[in-house]
Amino acid sequence: MLTSEIPTELGNLVSLQYVLDLSSNLLIGKISSSLSRLTKLEILNISHNHLSGNIPHTFSNLISISYMDFSFNNLTGSIPTGGIFQNARTNAYYYGNVGLCGNSTGLKPCKTHTSGSKSALILIISLVCGLVFVTTIVIVLILCHKFKVLDKQRKTSNQNDTRQSLMIWEKEAKFTFGEIVEATENFDDKYCIGKGGFGTVYKAILRSHELVLAVKRLHMSDTSDIPEVSRISFENEIQTLTEVRHRNIIKLYGFCSRNNGLYLVYKYANKGSLAKVLYDSTDLDWDSRVKIVQGLAHAISYLHHECSPPIIHRDVSLNNVLLGSDFVPILSDFGIARLLIPNLSIWTTVAGSYGYMAPELALTMRVTEKCDVYSFGVVALEIMMGKHPGELLESLSSARSKTLLLENILLKDVLDQRLLPPSTGRLSMDVVLIVSLALSCTRTRPELRPTMHLISQELSTKSARASIISEPFETITIEKLDAPFYD
Repeated sequence: MLTSEIPTELGNLVSLQYVLDLSSNLLIGKISSSLSRLTKLEILNISHNHLSGNIPHTFSNLISISYMDFSFNNLTGSIPTGGIFQNARTNAYYYGNVGLCGNSTGLKPCKTHTSGSKSALILIISLVCGLVFVTTIVIVLILCHKFKVLDKQRKTSNQNDTRQSLMIWEKEAKFTFGEIVEATENFDDKYCIGKGGFGTVYKAILRSHELVLAVKRLHMSDTSDIPEVSRISFENEIQTLTEVRHRNIIKLYGFCSRNNGLYLVYKYANKGSLAKVLYDSTDLDWDSRVKIVQGLAHAISYLHHECSPPIIHRDVSLNNVLLGSDFVPILSDFGIARLLIPNLSIWTTVAGSYGYMAPELALTMRVTEKCDVYSFGVVALEIMMGKHPGELLESLSSARSKTLLLENILLKDVLDQRLLPPSTGRLSMDVVLIVSLALSCTRTRPELRPTMHLISQELSTKSARASIISEPFETITIEKLDAPFYD
C-alpha cells in the first residue's frame, strides 16, 4: 500500500545486491533514474503500480541484473537497448504497459521519425495557431450559448425521476439504471438473492429487454471516499472483463456509479452459487460434478492463456462459482471490489478467500497464475469430497515436506459419502483423474503445479493418467494419486 513516488535516495544503496522489490503498491510518478546506480543488483521488481513515463535508458548500466519486471504500470516510450534489455526473450517484463515499444518479443516496434525540416514543422504549427486564433472568438460565443442550454437541460434532468438517466452498458445491451431501479422497486429486500462481505446482490427482470440481471451493490457509504488510483484500477478491470467472452465466465455488462453507490451488473445465473447447491442439496451427481470441474478449468485456462494480457482471477472459490441451466459452471466475482478498497479488514491478505489462498501469498503478497491454479485445486477437491479439503491438504503438506508416506487413505473414503461411489468405468476414471490433478495443483511449491492450460487439456483428453485406473477403484489410495504433474 506504499504511495507517492519512488524515493531518489534508494539509488544510494549501491551495495544492495540481491533484490529490490517494490511491486504491488500504489506508487506513482516516474521511475527514478537514480536506481541505475545499483550496479550490483540482481533482481528488480516494480510491477503492479501506477508508474508513468519511460524506463530510464541509464538502466542499461545495471550490469548485474538477471531478472526485472516493469509489468502492469502506465509506462510509455522505448525500452533501453543495453544490458539485459538486449537479451529479453519475452514481453513478460512489460505486460500491462500499452505505451511501451522496442525490440522485444510481444512489444510493438518504436516508430522512427524522419529528420524533417524544423522550419516546415514551425510553419505548420504557425498555421494551426493562426487558425485557432481566428476561430477562437466564434468558438467562445458558441460555447457560451451551449453552456446555457446544457445548464438548462441539467436542471431539468435533476428534476426527473432517476430512471430518466441513460446508462449504456455495452453494444449488446442498452438499458437505463432507472429500469434497474424500477425492476427492483428501488432495491427492495424482496429482490435480494445474496449478501457478502463486499455487497448485496439483487435480481432484476427487465421484461422489455427480455433480460434477467444480477445487480451487485457494493458496500460503501460514499463513492467520493474511494481513492483515485483505486477507482482507475477498478474501471480498467471492468473494461477488461466486459471484453471477456466464454461460456463458463460470468457475463459482465458494466457498472454504474449512482446515489453514492457502485453497482455491478451481470447476467443472472439461475441456480445460484456452487457452495449453496453442493452443501444444501444432493442434486449434484458424479457426472455433474465432473462437468463442473471441467468447465471451471476451461474458464481459468482461457483467462490465463487466451486473454491478452492474461487475467488472474485472484479469488477462485466455491462461493464465486455460479451454476446456470443444466448445472453449467460460471466463474464470477473477479475480486474487483478489492481494487476499490484494498485495506478492508474482512480479507486476510492482499487477495483471496480464506481456505483457498496459495501458501506463497503469506510470504510474497504477490498474486500469480499459479495462485489461481492452487485455488482451483482446492475447489476441485471440495467438489469431489463434498467438504473443504483443509485437513487432507494439511496432512499431505506435512508428509510431503518430510518425504513420508501417509497411512493408506482410500480414495473412496475421501469422496462425498452422501453419494454412492461412481458406478461406471468412465465416471470412475474421470473422478480419479480430477482428484489426481487437483492434488498436483495444491502442491506447496508453485513451480511444481501444472498450468491451467495443461489441466484443461488433460481433462478434455484424459490421456496422461489413464493408467491410474488400472487397479480396482476400491483399492486406489490418495498416496498413489499424489504425484507431481509436470508440464
